[in-house]
Formats: sequence, C-alpha cells, structure tokens
Amino acid sequence: MKSFSPKFEFSKNSNQALRLIPLGGVGDVTKNMYIYEYGDDIVIVDCGVGFPDEAMPGVDLVIPDISYLRAKLDKIRGILITHGHEDHIGGLPYLWPELKAPIYTQKLTAGFIRAKFTEHNLPKDKIVEVNFNQSLNLGEFRASFYVVSHSIPDSMGIVLRTPVGTIIHQADFKIDWTPVSGQVTDVGRVAQLGNEGVLLLLIDCLRVEKPGFNKSEKSIEATFEKAALETPGKLLITMTSSNVSRMQQAINAASKLDRKVAVVGRSFENNFQVARDLGYLHVPPGIIVASDAISEFAPNKLLILIAGAQGQSDSSLVRVANEEHKQVKLREGDSVVFSADPIPSTESAQNALIDCLSRLGVEVYYSAVMSDLHISGHAAREELRLMLNLIKPKFVFPIGGTFKHMRAFSKMAREMGYKKEQVIEAEDGDIMEIKKDNIKLAGTVDVQNVYVDGLGIGDVGHVILRDRQRLSEEGVVVVVVSVDQHTGKLVSEVDIISRGFVFEEMAKEILEEAREVVKNTLEKHAHKSPDWRFIRKLIEDALEKFLYQTTERRPLVLPVVVEV
Repeated sequence: MKSFSPKFEFSKNSNQALRLIPLGGVGDVTKNMYIYEYGDDIVIVDCGVGFPDEAMPGVDLVIPDISYLRAKLDKIRGILITHGHEDHIGGLPYLWPELKAPIYTQKLTAGFIRAKFTEHNLPKDKIVEVNFNQSLNLGEFRASFYVVSHSIPDSMGIVLRTPVGTIIHQADFKIDWTPVSGQVTDVGRVAQLGNEGVLLLLIDCLRVEKPGFNKSEKSIEATFEKAALETPGKLLITMTSSNVSRMQQAINAASKLDRKVAVVGRSFENNFQVARDLGYLHVPPGIIVASDAISEFAPNKLLILIAGAQGQSDSSLVRVANEEHKQVKLREGDSVVFSADPIPSTESAQNALIDCLSRLGVEVYYSAVMSDLHISGHAAREELRLMLNLIKPKFVFPIGGTFKHMRAFSKMAREMGYKKEQVIEAEDGDIMEIKKDNIKLAGTVDVQNVYVDGLGIGDVGHVILRDRQRLSEEGVVVVVVSVDQHTGKLVSEVDIISRGFVFEEMAKEILEEAREVVKNTLEKHAHKSPDWRFIRKLIEDALEKFLYQTTERRPLVLPVVVEV
C-alpha cells in the first residue's frame, strides 16, 4: 500500500468540526448518499437510487434530495463510489449534471457508470478509475481504498483521513474467503488501520440479524447445475442485473451442461456487455446466443439470464409471466430460478411474480422452496463482529439497513463493550458534527423523496424529475375498471375522473376517447389469466401515451382495478 505523502498537511484549525450528513441509506436499504464536509471542502460517498413501492404509482425510481448541496456546488471536491450496484450508482445520471464533480471509483464500477452516462448523453471525462495503491487529495480530505468481497467485483472500503481523525466508510461487504471474483476482503489492511487509530466507522448493517457467517458465493454454481439437470425445458435464471459473480456461475453451469446462454433485458444486457468487455466475465466461445434466436434452439439446450428478479412491473420477466414477451415463451417443462431475495420494498412484487409464473405451470425455484439460491452480499453478525474487532473505532455508525437493523447492530456493539453514546443512531438529513473526542447531532436538513418518472414506454432516455410542483401543474387522472376476476373482462363501463388536467369544456371528449383506449387495452388481455399489477401497468402506459399525444401534458395516471 502506497504510504501517505509527507507533503500533504491538514488545516491547522483542527478544532473545527467535520460535518457528516446522510442524504440516503440510513433507515433504508437503498438510495445511498453521504456528505462529508469540512470548511470549504465536501466529499460525497455514493449516489444511489431507491425503488418505488405500491404507494408510489407512476414512479420509476427514487433519488436523494440534494437541496443542501445546491448552494455549495463549488465546494465539492469529488464523488467516491464504493461499488457498482444501483443503490450506490443509480442516482448519478440524474444528479451529476448539477454536481459536476469528478467521480472516483474502481474499474468495473467506472464501466457501469460510463454506460449509464452514454445512455443519458452525459460527458464521461470526469469518471476517474482508481486503484488500491493510490490515494487522493480532495481539499482537506485524503482518500484511500481497500478491497472487500461483495456480490459484485471491485467493491471497496474507503478511508478518509481528515483533520479531526480517520474515518472508514464501509458500505456493502462480506467476509468470503473463496469469492468467485477472487477479491477477498483485505483484513490485513483493515487491521493495520485499526492499529493506527480510527475515529469513526460507518458500516453496512443489513444482515446483522443473521447469526454466524455467510456461505461462500461459490456454492451457488452447484445449485444452478442441479436446477438445470432437473429441468427438461428452458431454464430461466433471474438475479440482480449487476451481480457479475452470479452471472459467471450461471455461465459456468451452462457450459458444463451443454446449454447455450441468452441474455434478456436491457439492464442485464448492458451490464453483461460492460463486464465482458472489461474482462470480468469469462465467456466460452460460441455459448452466447442472441435473444431473437432463442426459438431456433431446443428448449433443453437453453439457459436464459433475464432481468426482473424484484418483480419490477416493466421488466422482461414480468412480461414473460404475462405472456407478453416477444422472444421468451414459457411452456410446461421450463423452470425459473430466482437467485435474489427481495429487498424490503419489493417483497409483494416478487411474490406476485412467483405466483403468476406458477400459474403458468412451470417450475419455480426460490429461497422458500430451495436452499442456496441466494447468498447474501452483506456481512452476517460474526463478520460484522470481526470487522469491529479489527478496526476498533472510537465511534461506530451502522448504515445501509432499516431502523430495526440499526437497533440490532447497536445492541450487538454494546454486547462487545461499546457504550450507548459510541454507537450513532441517526436518520437521513441529520447533521452530525464530528470532533476528535465527540460526535453530536447539530440539527437537520430537509430531505424528501425525489421521484424519477420515465415518460416513454420502455424509453429511459427521456426522463424527468417530477416533484410536487410539477404534479400540481400536470394534474391527475384516476381510472376505475371493474373486471371479472377469472377472465379479466370488463363487467361495467370504464370510469375516468380527472383533476387539474384539462379545462372542463375539453374534458368530455378527451376522457371519452381515453375510455376507449382502456377498453381496447383490456380486451387484448381478457383471454389470459389476469395479473392485476401487470394490467394496471398496461393501462397506465397506454393512457400516458394517449394523453400526451392528445394534450402534450403528462398527468399522473392512477389505475384502480376492482375485481368482481
């Protein structure tokens, strides 16, 4: 490890407090973003997205609120990204055009970010690759990095040397001695830092409730092979689209059992290509087939990697489950493997998808019916204890989990000898002032959910941030349909109510045409087993398109399906 340059000196005014402000990732598993501020210098760690739940109709993504930073943009010295999962990088395409600071991260993560910036027509010259042997001078901050294991290669811990002391920001990690990527958590470096003295450790706490240690990620490959051997038809495997290690194991299983591999879903295809081009995926020649060539192969010779593990309503797997996908059709003898457990906001969506797939008569493998389908990328309790014992921080701040996880971590830390005041329990927007001997809450900044709404059907290139002001300008359209719960057929007239959308004299004609759009949409799907989440999405997409073409306005469309 490269030593710190003697030419770098901190401010002599070390009595000043360092500010730490989480804008996301505290009390929530997603939307990670942390602000470190000292004097005239700011360093940001991570810039992720959250995912909408059923209480957020019409919303595609949720991103952090950067209102606090807008008056301080000239103070931002850099954005440090810990790894390439969406809840840590997904906010960059929407927020970076305002932040405009250099982005520092590892090679694979940089590749994922470049692909996103290309898609959003953003410049890529500020995306800077760093390695584990270098350090960065970022105003009053000195940043260096160390390797950690996670479910994606090139994950890292961040060391921030500051005038008040050393801070370690340890986002998602685990202790895996035989990771698929070969990147083992550098416990030697961690122990060295602990011996030097660490003032504050921020640490992922999501799996604190799980006792013991996680199994190695390598155990997944044998499970994929077992599912493939038990499947006489096509085998579909879904997982987090950035889980490169899991992709590799699926490819290994397919190669061993003489199955071709197709990759389906834009997020999957993009990440697969980036990882392959950068050398993080080892793909045997001739094993990959195009998605539009799937029908040319015998079902028992196919393994399909497909997006949609969390049951996202517009994902490829949801379209397959509702028999709406052009290339992938499920038949008896096919199987679907869920190699990802749901995150807290998507449990009902994933369960609904599994139910819909089961209704088609295919075999569905998921954690409740088959073990070793998913190995968490987050440290279990004994792994967390190990890191705490090695780092020995004066203060510790659990992040990346819900409040119950934070409370469970606090209890564990106190059992290890930490006092209550040494374990920080904060919320998004809390301002923590950090000095050499104490950390105190010094107020809050107002943070609200900022929603990202995709305006085109399947076209993520045209995206806006729709806040409350925009919603009040565009209005809302509520669609109420009563349908037969068995056939999906309409049993009464479509009822459409609008508020703040069009003037009264225009409304009658437009809403009458809108009713016909809804009727036509439902008629196309009346012969199939109804999946109401999917039907609501179809109504929403069809009406949004029609209303924009007719009025050039984009009201929030709220479909309500009443089963009779």
